[in-house]
Amino acid sequence: MLAAPEIKVVETDDAIVLQKGSQTILRYNKSIQRPPLGMDPIYASSGYIHPVFTPTGLVASGAFSEDHAHQRGIFMAGTNTTFRGRKVDFWNLHQKLGRTEHRKTLSTGTSSNSASFTVALNHVATVDTQEIVVLNEIWKVTAHAAEGEYFVFDIESRQSLATDDPLIFNEYHYGGMALRGSNLWTPLESNPDGTCEFLTSEGHTRIEGNHTHPRWVSMNGMVDGTAANITVLCHPNNFRFPQAVRIHPKMPYLTFAPMFDGEFSIQPGETYDSAYRYLVTSSNPDPEWIESRWNEFRK
Repeated sequence: MLAAPEIKVVETDDAIVLQKGSQTILRYNKSIQRPPLGMDPIYASSGYIHPVFTPTGLVASGAFSEDHAHQRGIFMAGTNTTFRGRKVDFWNLHQKLGRTEHRKTLSTGTSSNSASFTVALNHVATVDTQEIVVLNEIWKVTAHAAEGEYFVFDIESRQSLATDDPLIFNEYHYGGMALRGSNLWTPLESNPDGTCEFLTSEGHTRIEGNHTHPRWVSMNGMVDGTAANITVLCHPNNFRFPQAVRIHPKMPYLTFAPMFDGEFSIQPGETYDSAYRYLVTSSNPDPEWIESRWNEFRK
């Protein structure tokens, strides 16, 4: 019987990559990734995951799309927040009110059935032309060995204040842990057939699922004639679980957005902890199979 492919982590000056044997699962971008020529350089950014690959080697995540160039693979950002009485938007980079960035690698490691890395990120506000680090964030990203043709990895996040002043997340319809799907799923004049589908744990599709409170959300479409799927599982220990989810009516993105249900804040001495699991397959989602994986995750 052949041994299962090894799960490993590889770090370079530019990125950290998780692999299953010779297959790449994901890339975390340490260095600043710059947009293509002709696109506003304001969209250059670091501290996010892209690409995310399927087991057949297809890219299931997206970045630098013509329509929403600020959305990038898997990222965490507040949209409508208040710091020292000023609005700060860490999500919409073109607003020039804030951004997120990679700060440093804290550790990498492997075990018999997993590989992980831990990194520090900054959430930087622009206040009166001055840049201020508002939040410190730690990500632990772990890829697990899995029986069957799928990839599975977790992101555990811990946010804490970088100053003595609180950060208020105002009530808003999106923000938080976000996923941008393949650029091939984006309906544009240059890509008129771009589309994808969504399914939630409650059986809702794209329109009906928006701003509901599911345990998991699945996004799937075709890449070069082959199915690609990413499912995001929300851990029951997360704040306001089951969290509200924003599913865009046209574009391939979703975000778990607890701020939809009202204002909250991070105060001095507090941390904001959250955890999500990602399942990546080369097939359309099977709700029963996903539900089984969610039950494993919640335990």
